[in-house]
Amino acid sequence: MNFPDLAQFEAAPLVPAEAAAGQGAAAQIGALSLRAKGLLVFAALIVYVACVAFLMARQWHQSLVVTAQIQELDLKQAGLERLQGAAGRSDFALRDAARPPSLATLGPDVNVLVLETASLAGAYPALAPLRESLRQDIAALHAGATPAAVSSLRNTLNDVGRQANAISVQLNEGRQALSRASRELHESIALTGLAAGLLGVIALGATMALFLARLGRDIRELESHAVDIVNGYRGAPLRVTRRDEVGTLMKAVNRMQSELRHREQQAEISREQRFHQEKMAAMGSLAAAVAHEINNPIAAITGIAQQMDGARCEAGCPEVRCRPELILEHTRRIASISRQLSEMTAPHSQEPALLDLNGLVRNTANFIVYDRRFKGIDVALDLDPAIPALRAVSDHLTQVLMNLLINSADALEGVNGRAKAIRVATRAGAGEVLITVQDNGHGMDPSLLAMVFNESFTTKPPDRGRGLGLFLSKTLIEQGGGRIKLESVPDAGTTARIRMPVPPQPRS
Repeated sequence: MNFPDLAQFEAAPLVPAEAAAGQGAAAQIGALSLRAKGLLVFAALIVYVACVAFLMARQWHQSLVVTAQIQELDLKQAGLERLQGAAGRSDFALRDAARPPSLATLGPDVNVLVLETASLAGAYPALAPLRESLRQDIAALHAGATPAAVSSLRNTLNDVGRQANAISVQLNEGRQALSRASRELHESIALTGLAAGLLGVIALGATMALFLARLGRDIRELESHAVDIVNGYRGAPLRVTRRDEVGTLMKAVNRMQSELRHREQQAEISREQRFHQEKMAAMGSLAAAVAHEINNPIAAITGIAQQMDGARCEAGCPEVRCRPELILEHTRRIASISRQLSEMTAPHSQEPALLDLNGLVRNTANFIVYDRRFKGIDVALDLDPAIPALRAVSDHLTQVLMNLLINSADALEGVNGRAKAIRVATRAGAGEVLITVQDNGHGMDPSLLAMVFNESFTTKPPDRGRGLGLFLSKTLIEQGGGRIKLESVPDAGTTARIRMPVPPQPRS
């Protein structure tokens, strides 16, 4: 059978099986507390009210401008009315036969005519020539009340009246247009205020309803997840969808779940280690008793065999030669087995210490091959004699190697068409010791390989394992500062690769 060359393993550094949780996560942007969100909504409301007030102020300013224009038209209309009244009274006075036509007859109306035509001429240029004619006619009447002067003044007064009537009609039309514009502006201001108020109430109500609905949903989800954790749920953490105090509480619940999971894992690892230690202690007591009981008979048999070596059998069978070397071979094998059993099951310290890795691998492999699962499997050792001493917990490495060897034996169950084999190798690296446990069993596809180190994951039947072997092995290796990685090819086999750091060597 052919295994891949260890050169590939020695050349390429191993990458840890799992990346640290949370690495590469994007920084949280825009995290706001509930208080900050409330202040933000209040600020948005203030801005909205300010915008509405600005819009309404512009409309109100336009309304004031229109009102001022209406007042200006009213003033002009009042001036025209005074002008028309003065012109009418003056014309009537000039036609009165009982009174002679003179400036005294016209009285103060002359001043009104002069002043009003002067004030309105700037706005209505048509009055300017009438103003000049009126001034000339008044001057002529003052010089002498001739019929021609009176007739000219009356004609000018009639023209002033007609022009004032025309301007009055124009002013009425302009005032009506401005009045309509003023009403429209007031209606627009009222509608704008009503629409802005309704829109603000709807927007604020909808925002508050959505915020409270989401807040209530997240709190219910958080409550349900917390209850599930209390009931034993240890699956995927709660998805954090908020960046406020509720999101902080979600993260705290996730940390609580992670911490509970970690503590339960540590408790399970401690139980497994205690079970392993108790089992090994019980085996050690049994091995010591067995070794004590069989050592004396073995010594006696060995002595007798040594005395018989080279002698002949009894006279009844002279042709049959005694075989004391067979007795010696098997007694030495029994002694070796009892010695390995004693070494394997002797109590060890749970503190890291310098140890001979090759000796530990050899003793573990020689001990475990007596398990019935290794029947028909060739367990080959390829140990590098140049590896340095390793500082580790002997019991932890023994447990890891036993788990890996048993997994390899289980993977070879049912394999046909090729010799079943497991190869255990050690190599010295740069500041590291490299260990491989390689089999040519069924192998695994990538989907299974990605989950092999998960807690409680196993492909074995319930009576063959609980899925803690590889998880426990990874934990023990990482506690010792090392790394473990599995590579597998379906129908070709699996290779477990372990790197353990070597303590710095003292300088000579």
